[in-house]
Amino acid sequence: MVDVARGDGQRDDGGAENRRVRVEPRLTTLGGLRVTAAPGEPGGRSGESTLPAKALVDIGGEHCRVSGRFWKSVFARYRFGSSTFRYFQPEEVFRRICEVSRDDQLRVMVEYPQKGPPVALAVSKPTDRLVTIDDVRDLAGSHGARQSHYGDGVVSCTFTPRSGEQALAIGGDQFANRFTLDVPIDGYGGARIHVALLRLICANGAIGYHKAFCSEVPASKSPRHTLRRAIECFDHADGFAAIRERFLAAQSSWASVREAHTLYRQLVKTKVTDPLRKTRAVEDFDRLTGRIQEFYGLTNLDTLPVRRQRLLPVKCRVYDLVNFASEMATHVAERAESRQLQSWIGNTLAEEFDLEGTADQAKEFADLLLDGGAAGAS
Repeated sequence: MVDVARGDGQRDDGGAENRRVRVEPRLTTLGGLRVTAAPGEPGGRSGESTLPAKALVDIGGEHCRVSGRFWKSVFARYRFGSSTFRYFQPEEVFRRICEVSRDDQLRVMVEYPQKGPPVALAVSKPTDRLVTIDDVRDLAGSHGARQSHYGDGVVSCTFTPRSGEQALAIGGDQFANRFTLDVPIDGYGGARIHVALLRLICANGAIGYHKAFCSEVPASKSPRHTLRRAIECFDHADGFAAIRERFLAAQSSWASVREAHTLYRQLVKTKVTDPLRKTRAVEDFDRLTGRIQEFYGLTNLDTLPVRRQRLLPVKCRVYDLVNFASEMATHVAERAESRQLQSWIGNTLAEEFDLEGTADQAKEFADLLLDGGAAGAS
């Protein structure tokens, strides 16, 4: 049994409000697992995904909710994909696998939150090496982690790189180098390091959750030693240079309707601890972008072709969208949801912006609309 701290907020000084949870291993056989769709969920699927939306798993008589990492680990172990659930119920899928591998030994990590039922995390072989929360806690404490938190089977710790913070001014804001180490404690997947920048003025952390800013920590027979060496030696000069260059480019690029709209869609489905703060955030976003629908005379932006969305600017720069997303992820969103916002930041910075460099060419937003104007946008 291990205790972990689950953070609902994120601050670089480690001041997140934490709730205690437990994560325990359960040893069973494949035949001892029983997966069903939750009551009241016909087919157990959501409208946007082929995964069962609210499945339950019975582990030795204990009913658990099923996490996304549970499905990913099962898919990897038994070599099938989520599309299988288009045609078969979870019960039937597991029944057919059991016909071949019923006695397959499994370790299932189960999370016990303070509220709600337990959650089945990843499955793995009982003989697979497991990094424990105690290992990560010791490493974080001995290497001066700026913050650490747990969510969905993964412990994340933020450190200062070996070369130091290397403070840099970007458009009047001061940033410092950081890197985030993600360590799975449920036996599925390997540890990863993501370069990050901390905006010092309000302690917003922008993490590069994209392969362009990510380094894999190699697996080994001594994972604790490998993680220690990774923390002590990590100083990805190219990665930090790359993410800084993209921040600079974001300052000189007007944001497009597409870029703003993708962030808005992520924003409205983000779970927060205070609904009032979310309402205010949506209002702030509308002001930041210039109330896109009103400005272009549209009732629904989804009716606008994506190609057209890429060509139309909003009244802020990509840099403003990135800072808005990082502030939401850092101070407003629940911990499990903040990663999706950070992923939006990583994906946006890793790609060429739709209107890259246009803010250098046009000092004012209106200059971009001289070729057709707002009337032509609809």
